[in-house]
Amino acid sequence: MKRLFSIAVLLAAQFLTSAACAAGAQSHRLTTAAESEIQSALLALERQRAGAILRRDTAVLRALMDRQYYHVESRGRVRSKTDLLTAIERDDIHFRVYETESTEIQVLDGGVTAIVTGIFRSQLAAAGSKLFRGRYVRVWVRQPDGWKNTSHQTTEIRPAQDNCQCD
Repeated sequence: MKRLFSIAVLLAAQFLTSAACAAGAQSHRLTTAAESEIQSALLALERQRAGAILRRDTAVLRALMDRQYYHVESRGRVRSKTDLLTAIERDDIHFRVYETESTEIQVLDGGVTAIVTGIFRSQLAAAGSKLFRGRYVRVWVRQPDGWKNTSHQTTEIRPAQDNCQCD
């Protein structure tokens, strides 16, 4: 009888452990689904941003940017939200080409913050402008009125140098 009772206790413990693991796995799936939903929303905002940059649509850009937006260009120039939007409105910044090659989205802080990285190509509309290829990092923060881009930084990807003395 003791042996039968011990087996019953072991089976019950195993069942409860399995149920707890299944609940944990289901909870993880919900977290993954929520993260996937956030990534999809941010990818759509990134596409909207790229289109607005190309079309010089400052109204859309203004809505996507945080008040404290911080923009660092590939050569180190820093612009505020107002500085960047003014430069676009004045035609100081006007792209003929602005395309994203790749995008990776990392969701942080339980879905409140995200870091978006990737590679893009661009070419200014000015005559003689060369094609530019770079990496970007953008930080997005979820606010009461939606996701806002708080900072942007670009680094040029230069071709490898053939004259490397790397022995």
